[in-house]
Amino acid sequence: MKRKWMAVLIALNMVAGVWAQTASGLLSRARKTNNPTVRVELLTKAIAKDPTLVDAYHYRADAYLQLGKEVAALKDYDRTVALRPKDPFRYYARGLAYLKYHKYSLAQSDFSKAISLKPGYSDFYLARARAYSGMEKYERALNDYRTYQKKASSSDDIVREMIPVYLGAYRYDMAQQWVEYLQSKGDDSAEVHYWYGRILAGKNQPDEAISHYSKAIHRNPSYIQAYRHRGDLFKEMKEYDAAVEDYSQLIALQPEALFYNKRGLTYEAMKEFAQAEKDYTRAIDLSPHWAVPYNNRGFAKMNLKDWKGAKADLEKAISLDASAPTPYVNLAGVYWTWKKDSRNMYNQLDKAIKRNFKNFDSLYDNEQKGWLFEDINKTSQFRSLTQP
Repeated sequence: MKRKWMAVLIALNMVAGVWAQTASGLLSRARKTNNPTVRVELLTKAIAKDPTLVDAYHYRADAYLQLGKEVAALKDYDRTVALRPKDPFRYYARGLAYLKYHKYSLAQSDFSKAISLKPGYSDFYLARARAYSGMEKYERALNDYRTYQKKASSSDDIVREMIPVYLGAYRYDMAQQWVEYLQSKGDDSAEVHYWYGRILAGKNQPDEAISHYSKAIHRNPSYIQAYRHRGDLFKEMKEYDAAVEDYSQLIALQPEALFYNKRGLTYEAMKEFAQAEKDYTRAIDLSPHWAVPYNNRGFAKMNLKDWKGAKADLEKAISLDASAPTPYVNLAGVYWTWKKDSRNMYNQLDKAIKRNFKNFDSLYDNEQKGWLFEDINKTSQFRSLTQP
């Protein structure tokens, strides 16, 4: 009898071993492991045995995401959609992957498809709201957030998520309502004060906005966006020293090209063109394919009488972005002020106008660009071109 039971156990183990090597068995083993590398190995074997096993592709895509392998993950999600085109959750999963990698338009498309297949599922609307927000389509995002709130119980986390969307949509009263709701619940965080600063700045109350940005910074001395917006307000208010201090703090926290460019513009407003040139150069070092700091450095060099260097920078700015009008205006000024070359000056100015340059008053104001067109801006030809 004992031998008989031993034979049965051996047979069962053999069956279990064979099952473990089937596609379904490999999938089951893969779902039990937390190691994404092992999961990929098991699921790859499962797919080799059964190329139509949709869940194997799905879980392998999830594992690839854990491993940071974007292309492989999206390829597997594509396969799940192809195998189950009527399953909304396949689109939803791929949409979440797109969202993770900031491919907002593709994510929105997948979430919309999921909604069309299962319109009553609330999480699809929340995910699409986030995609719309990433696309800066804030009103559409708000519509989806509201739909989600109607279908699911809302939370303070969702409220906090919606406030920046209200700000992006310039819906300051609604943003303020929700900020005050959070404050009524005892939230005195840096983030709440930052949002209040954004609201007050949007309502043209700069002093009060600066006060709230300062409170945000007091609560979180590394709050980058609070320094950025406070610096911008200081610059608008012509409190240039304070703006430079905030931009310098930004650079210390996060040395990005954008922040060097902002500080350079502030030095430029202070007529400290040598300092501005240095900041624009640093911005270019960090972001060599960004046209804006080349244009700005070109303008700083013009003020420093480095006409050759200015011309090279402006031509580089145009080569990187031929659609922006300002480099053409500045280059026109170089041709006239440096060489008195009216033909090339008019040629560049015409290109700027064709690219929707509108600030014609600046060409007559010596505090702006008028000094670049001295004397020639008094001629009828110049006025006929710049006063259509």
